[in-house]
Amino acid sequence: MPSDPCASTLEREQPLNIRLPTHAGRRFLPVEGSRWGELILPAADEGAHADRTGMRVVLFASFEYGFLALEAVKAYAARFPGRITIAGLATDDPVNPTARIGLKKRIWKYLDAAQRIEMETAIVESALTAGCPVFTGEVKTDGFRQILREDWRPDVILSCVFGQVIGPRIIAMPAYGIYNFHPSDLLHGHGAGPAPDEDLEARRASETVWSLHQVSTEIDTGPVIGVSPPMTVVDASGRLPDDRHIFYDKLIEPVGPLASHLIDALWRRFRSDETGALDTLDVAPAFTSALLERMRAPIHAHAPCEDLPRFDPTGLERYA
Repeated sequence: MPSDPCASTLEREQPLNIRLPTHAGRRFLPVEGSRWGELILPAADEGAHADRTGMRVVLFASFEYGFLALEAVKAYAARFPGRITIAGLATDDPVNPTARIGLKKRIWKYLDAAQRIEMETAIVESALTAGCPVFTGEVKTDGFRQILREDWRPDVILSCVFGQVIGPRIIAMPAYGIYNFHPSDLLHGHGAGPAPDEDLEARRASETVWSLHQVSTEIDTGPVIGVSPPMTVVDASGRLPDDRHIFYDKLIEPVGPLASHLIDALWRRFRSDETGALDTLDVAPAFTSALLERMRAPIHAHAPCEDLPRFDPTGLERYA
């Protein structure tokens, strides 16, 4: 469990924390063994009316994709009370320079310090307002594993843009598995690792997909359970955008439908008392004709989007 608060341990978290304590009652705690980050507990009244029964879902997620996955799971929980509980969020800490999350290799290298603070604040705030505790530190520690095992107690874990390798002891915890969202064609051996845009550029590819796969101890190597329809990632002239923000913006929208579709499939497995990870998932029902049309269209933006992505809950009616 968390040790007593220590000012020196939490000092590097202040750029984030000073933006969060607007809601009285939140607590910021160091976690034993973690070399960076903290555990943030929501105030007692945050998420007080949420139904805390059903399948327990934990997210390991960050950046805009992880934010949208969280928003989709929150929308599913709100639409279908009693089906799932969002038990916790572990997220990257790109604001803390000591965090070992691949800051210079991964998507964070395209964001400046202010953008990193804004993005981390957004996903942490989204979780806390739903009554969900947040961990921003090192997951391969006894302190966090104890929190995960005794407090969060996940039935399933979703991972989306998470900068740490997940060890075997965590992989073995959830009865229904751990699943990662990755924006490249892992089924055909393309784009594993932190820079799928560089793989596309090297292959001169004009399209990519989202791969859903089980998590293993090696990055992006677990069995693929589902692959999205292709997305066009070049402009009308056939060029990959020089501004990688624009490229990553194009990939955002399918994450929400994929996350809610995966959660529904897992809940139906949970409801039937059939344990074990999903080996395959038909993702086609998650994609409306309008979404497919947007995915197939060339990139036409000339500047990155400044707004956080939004999840449209109307598509959840198919799961009633």
